[in-house]
Amino acid sequence: MIYFDYRFMEVARPIIEHEQYQQMKYIKHHDESVFDHSVKVAFQAYQMAYKRNLDWESTIRGALLHDFFLYKFKKCLSPRLITDSIKHAISHPIIAFDNAIKYFDLNDKEENIIKGHMFPFGVPKSKEAWIVSFVDKYIAVFEYASNFKKMTQRRKQAAYNYNVD
Repeated sequence: MIYFDYRFMEVARPIIEHEQYQQMKYIKHHDESVFDHSVKVAFQAYQMAYKRNLDWESTIRGALLHDFFLYKFKKCLSPRLITDSIKHAISHPIIAFDNAIKYFDLNDKEENIIKGHMFPFGVPKSKEAWIVSFVDKYIAVFEYASNFKKMTQRRKQAAYNYNVD
């Protein structure tokens, strides 16, 4: 369980309570929802930026909106998996930015945090953008590992059930 502090919530609340942003709760991403992933990235990035006396407010806002793409990226094992994944890595920050500017006023740093978070497909231009890019990848590794672990446990259970019957 992550406990948020008042600074984080003061900046995050207008975004996370927004009707369109709430839709991300229903889109699976790695091992959770896009909403949960984005909030987790935002809080961890905020903590790093705040400790380094950086622009933590833009860090929170940009990180919350970095995956504001509002669709489920379908992954399936096929010869196109790699090319589809690369296309998604390139296009989803642009889609997230387009969605973000429909509903929120963004500064240049927040724009770059969103557009640059998929390094090397985008280029972070500030320390804050580099932090969000790094934290996003770091958290994604753990989310993918958790998802893989759950899938493995389900397969073992299914095999056990098959052998018992």
